[in-house]
Amino acid sequence: MAKLVRSGEHKTFLEIKRLFTERQEALRFFYTPNNMNFFGRSETELMERLSYHLQEAEYDASLALFAAIEAALRLDIHYRHEKRLKDLRSRRIRELLNRPRGRSNHDIEIDEIIKTLKIGASVSQRSIDRIISRLQEYFKYRHWLAHGRYWKRKQGSCTPTFSDIYRLAQEIEKVL
Repeated sequence: MAKLVRSGEHKTFLEIKRLFTERQEALRFFYTPNNMNFFGRSETELMERLSYHLQEAEYDASLALFAAIEAALRLDIHYRHEKRLKDLRSRRIRELLNRPRGRSNHDIEIDEIIKTLKIGASVSQRSIDRIISRLQEYFKYRHWLAHGRYWKRKQGSCTPTFSDIYRLAQEIEKVL
């Protein structure tokens, strides 16, 4: 596996949360009846526009958080491979990377990475199973978000809020 040159441009889970919160506050401040940009518009119309922009802000922040989760998982894989750690999970990761003809960490499917969390986890089996299950379900939502939201999602599909995704990110951080 090639040496990873880190960009230093990634955001932490907390930074993403802070940006999302500040964006919400800015939108609420902007969409007020006394803002001259909205002269002549009804309060109902303003609230509809605010609601729309808040939802879009949540989608954007959720995507950023999903990207940060995937990055954390991939950085963990790279670290474990680079340091040649001897624990069970690190060995499994090396097996994944060494077949066929050596793969990079970008060649490993996210589902394969998620499944490795189960191996030698520092939390209870029940907790890790719950984390993995939610992560797999949430990544289906991410797929819908990332690919344009042009198809109807299945009835009963999981639609996590930004807060749900953030809580899961914190749990994953503890596992890594």
